[in-house]
Amino acid sequence: MHRLCRSVLAVAGTFLLLFASVACGEDAQTAREFVAAKYTRATALDQVNDGRAYTATIAPAAVVEAITKAERPLDNRTLNERVYLQYRDDILTVAAHGAGALILVDQYRNGYRRHQSAASSFGWQSEPAGSEYRSSSGK
Repeated sequence: MHRLCRSVLAVAGTFLLLFASVACGEDAQTAREFVAAKYTRATALDQVNDGRAYTATIAPAAVVEAITKAERPLDNRTLNERVYLQYRDDILTVAAHGAGALILVDQYRNGYRRHQSAASSFGWQSEPAGSEYRSSSGK
């Protein structure tokens, strides 16, 4: 009987955690949405192929902390005073800009191409995780 009670409690606890994560997840922001809502859009600093630029008046380290708190990245690397944040659908970079920071938000494929040298050195794949990408040969 004691074992049955523990099993029932474990199953009930699992369902409660699952429900709580789904219910709370509805309001979760992506890193892209967080940056767009929190930082200043800087169209003059945009990069080719839809690299959307934003500026912040705080230090790059504080920006990175805020973004990674909003959505945990798959990977977070620093190279040459630029922070690279890898997400499922996006690659973000944060670097010093004047007295603050410049945040560049790219869709994953564009970001990989833009930062290919750094991204490949980190071991990041050229296609986002879970991508349905197929080569021209169909493989």
